[in-house]
Amino acid sequence: MKKLVCLIGVMMVLVGCTPPPQTLSVVGNTWLGYQPYYAEQVLHPEAIPANIHITMLTSDVSVVRMVANGAAQAALLSLDNALSLQTRTDLKLCIAQVINSSHGADAIYAPPGFDINDRQQPWVVGMEDSALARYLLARWMRLHDIPERQVRREIILPNQHAIAYAAGATDIFVTYAPFSQKLASMGAEQIFSSREIPGEIIDTLVVKQESWQQHQAALKRLTGPVWDKALTAALDPQHPYYQALQTLSGINAEELRQSLASLSLYNSAASRTFLQQDYARVQQQVSEQLVASGIHQVITPLPICEGVL
Repeated sequence: MKKLVCLIGVMMVLVGCTPPPQTLSVVGNTWLGYQPYYAEQVLHPEAIPANIHITMLTSDVSVVRMVANGAAQAALLSLDNALSLQTRTDLKLCIAQVINSSHGADAIYAPPGFDINDRQQPWVVGMEDSALARYLLARWMRLHDIPERQVRREIILPNQHAIAYAAGATDIFVTYAPFSQKLASMGAEQIFSSREIPGEIIDTLVVKQESWQQHQAALKRLTGPVWDKALTAALDPQHPYYQALQTLSGINAEELRQSLASLSLYNSAASRTFLQQDYARVQQQVSEQLVASGIHQVITPLPICEGVL
């Protein structure tokens, strides 16, 4: 375990380095579903194609910023975040992989005793400034007939949610695994989750179409055999990858087990099946909800990368 912690410390230094020229930079946040990729880079970096550099960042905001300003060519993002990025930029992204679907891993938490019917004062909502956080909050509000005047949004990064909860000045947190486990361990209660909107929150790997053409072979290797190997290892409680996920997430084995149970992780075959059979419907559904929630007026579609299917 000591060796693993040291290796992860090395990774945290390495991911901050600028990738060499001609390298495709992939960025993602600390979402649990992405962590098999990070574990692979820690424990078997030689398995990652030499011209691909994977960086773990602290938030979706950082991920979107790096892709938008050209510092990264690919991103690990929820579909709603990816569609939002596609809509408000001219990046011309395509979807190369479906990583997981969320069945409770994205959630809203509140202190014990929170009463959804007590609306005498606006609620302070701590949330990341991302399309995903806005989407989840909007879906909760629509399903429970909560008027806009009832919420006051406060931008708090996910890794600061536990600190804000302890301070006691925030009423509600829009969060996700592994940060939700920290809130739960402090006594916060889940009042809404992606389980109530099945099929609407999926996570993806999206790539600039020009970069996909240049690095297609390496990306197919990454999203195929490299991912499948890392995913199988990460789901085995006896494997060092499982320990890596605990360390990367900062949660214990039981919390990790509960977190993994709240999402469906897809191997490469399941990803292709989803893209063939379900993606068009889910993309349309999420696009409609983004418009209905007032996040965008119209959505620019996100096509499947050429040659994925």
